[in-house]
Formats: sequence, C-alpha cells, structure tokens
Amino acid sequence: MASYTSAGGVGGWRARLGLLTPDDAINDDEYWQYLPDGVSLIFTRYRTNTRFEPLSPSMVDSYAELGPILDAAETLRITRPKALVFLCNSCSFVRGVGSDVEIAAAIQRTVNIPATTISTAQVQALRALGINRVAVVAPYPPSVTALLEKFLAGNGFTVTGSRSAGLETEWQIGNTPPSVWYDLARSVDTPEAECVLLACSGIRTAAVIEALEEDLGKPVVSAPAVSIWAALRLAGIKTPVAGRGILLANYLSTP
Repeated sequence: MASYTSAGGVGGWRARLGLLTPDDAINDDEYWQYLPDGVSLIFTRYRTNTRFEPLSPSMVDSYAELGPILDAAETLRITRPKALVFLCNSCSFVRGVGSDVEIAAAIQRTVNIPATTISTAQVQALRALGINRVAVVAPYPPSVTALLEKFLAGNGFTVTGSRSAGLETEWQIGNTPPSVWYDLARSVDTPEAECVLLACSGIRTAAVIEALEEDLGKPVVSAPAVSIWAALRLAGIKTPVAGRGILLANYLSTP
C-alpha cells in the first residue's frame, strides 16, 4: 500500500490522483486503501443545494449540474493531479446513458487533465472483465437503484437482480460497515450473474472485497475500488495492488 519511503518522504512521487466528490461524502479514508506505493490522493468537494434532502432521483439529479462540478475541478487543477475522477455514482448515471461521459468530457475540457466518472469506470471495468450479466447492490432507495439498472442495460449489460439497502443519506451510507455490503452481495448473487457490482462512492468495501470474490467465485466491481482502478489507468500507473480485488490485481494494464 501507499507509503512515503521514497523520494525523500514526499507523498505522491509517482502520481497524485484528484478525486472530486459531493460535499456530504464521509469515507475519504476508504480510497487510500487501494493505492500502490508512491501514489497519493487529493480530494476536493463541491457544494450542492439539495444535500440535506433524502436520496431520490430528483435529489441526485441536482448533483449532476455542471457549474459546481467544474468549479471544484478548477480547484483541483491547482494541485496538478495526473488524473481526475468524479466520484458521485448516482449523479453520473441518473440522466441516463452518455450523461457520465458528458460530465467527464466537460471536466477534461475545463482543466485539461485526463478525467472520468465512477459510472464510466464501472462500464469500462465490466467490459475489461468480459462481463455480460451483472447483479447489483446499492445503498440507495429502490427508485434510484432502478436508474442504475436502466443505465447498465443501456450500456449493453443484463442485470440479473438487484438489492437496495434503502438508505437516504451519505451519513448513513458512509457509516454502514463493510459486512453489510458483503451480506447483500451474497444475497443478490445467482449462478446467472457473472459479476456483482457494488454501487455508490460512499460505501466501504476494502476490508471485504477479496473475501467476497473468493466466496462468490467471481469478480466484484466495488465503486471505490473501480474509481481508483480507473484513475491509476489514466495516470499510467500499472503496479498491481494486492488484496483489493481482481481489477486492481490483474487488470491495470488491460486496454
């Protein structure tokens, strides 16, 4: 995992990765657990008008407005990250297929740094793994999870089933222990599913992702893990990360 033993103790001597997140996220520490040596993270938040409302399609749709996102991206530009990931999962799929790509393109035009979104990364990871049929676990109310199912179907995947935790705030999501996502993944898995996708940038999965893959016998695409996977690829970092799932262990160099 990441350390400061090289380059005179300066963190990020190989790459600094910029993570752009809504203002209500509370699991920054989760993302540090997926890094190879010499890579560090810089977080910037953007403020949202609906952050005190319960999660719903209209609430997360407001999080997708480009103005605050691009303003925060400008702040990240100052720190010169090698790559930037927009972390809000729900607000990069809520407007349907292609909306995630539009957000990433707008960020990249604004700051001239390679950029992607967490939803784009999920699609790319499923394709890199050769997945066609996927089971979905999400912390959201079912109405939001249904939009993720529609987004995945629109990108060519068959959703074999889904489970929604029905949580209404990022505070609840970020304080939910990893064992909850482990149990939900076990409950949604079927022989038809080739992979289980764990949605939402606010979850915590580092402690369980490898055990979950071993117990299910199939890949798990976790939102925090896939975000770092995508950022490392954009930054040109190909060092495998052990103990954090098959994507980071075996697929950093996959086209």
